[in-house]
Amino acid sequence: MSEIANSRAVIVSGGTSGLGLATAQLLAARGARVWILGSREQTVAAALDKLNIVGGSACDAADESSVEAAVTHAVEALGGLDGVFVNAGVDGEDKNAMELSLDNFRRILDVNVLGAFALARASARVMERGSAIVINASVSGLRPEHGFVDYNVSKAAAITLAQSLALDLADRGIAVSAICPGYIRTPMTEPMLDDPERAAELLSLIPAGRFGEPVDVAELVDFLLSGRATYMTGSVLSIDGGRSV
Repeated sequence: MSEIANSRAVIVSGGTSGLGLATAQLLAARGARVWILGSREQTVAAALDKLNIVGGSACDAADESSVEAAVTHAVEALGGLDGVFVNAGVDGEDKNAMELSLDNFRRILDVNVLGAFALARASARVMERGSAIVINASVSGLRPEHGFVDYNVSKAAAITLAQSLALDLADRGIAVSAICPGYIRTPMTEPMLDDPERAAELLSLIPAGRFGEPVDVAELVDFLLSGRATYMTGSVLSIDGGRSV
């Protein structure tokens, strides 16, 4: 049983679907006090109907003041903060570099990098020693994927963000790690994985011979936030069926 059973207080951003929803569900089932963040009130409300957690709220992941207000609200409701899964993110345009829109590229960086930084920093300000932050990057930050310059760059930056924060927060006793999921079946990836030709192509790149499930990622996040991984900081952990080998 995870030490999260000791009722650790955790924020999960991007907690209304996919990896965030699965992680919030697993953490709560193991005793954590969980607060989810989402981009819209409607999706937060829909997720709360599926979860047995403390609560949730909407915020703009790319707006620092919105993020800080959301963290304050969450901490008040949770009675503290022991862990954060920085999971909110947006996908790339799936276009060749020569066709990319700079406006969309900036939006991806605003959410996936600056938004991740804003949430991690706001959380660290109220955390005590022994707390942990997990930033959701991607295998695409380790091995760039053709046609996703914007997303690849944002996730490579998210990895370096986690490592940099690990250095800056070490004296506070806060561990920071990045996880790099591969092809996990979520609402974001379903259009790609449900295409037989594309799915076969992707499966050929995965030694494990299968796509991941959200619970695979949730189990890793549970461990990193459990209090059993306090000496793991600055770590970059792939969870991709061997894709990045």
